[in-house]
Amino acid sequence: MTWKQWAASKRLKPGDGRALQRFRWWQLPLRSLFWLRLPGAGGHARVHAVDVRHWARLDSGRIRAHLFLDGRHVAESKLPAAFPVEGGVIEVAMSNYGIRRCHYRPLGDSRVSSRPTRRRRRGGGRASPPAVRD
Repeated sequence: MTWKQWAASKRLKPGDGRALQRFRWWQLPLRSLFWLRLPGAGGHARVHAVDVRHWARLDSGRIRAHLFLDGRHVAESKLPAAFPVEGGVIEVAMSNYGIRRCHYRPLGDSRVSSRPTRRRRRGGGRASPPAVRD
């Protein structure tokens, strides 16, 4: 485990199980929501969502990223964040202008980018996760 991975694991806190809130059009400059579908146990797809509220400064002045699994809050972390998921890690980092990266790093070396919510990409459309097909 590298020093960066160790530091990211110390920032990780368990989630409270609350439901993911819908992404609204007026939240575009204030919130980022990324979706990633990964195969789970038994071959069933699991939908992971990373929710970052820009300018939601906490008492320490740090922004937090929240990880949702199938619509339920499972973890949160100050940025930069590294969320361990089945088969790899979801990494999230922010710059002064927004999200710098949000990608899934499998146990190997390759990376898979997560997809932003449709409203984040085109400014319209539904704000629901991709359909999970079993």
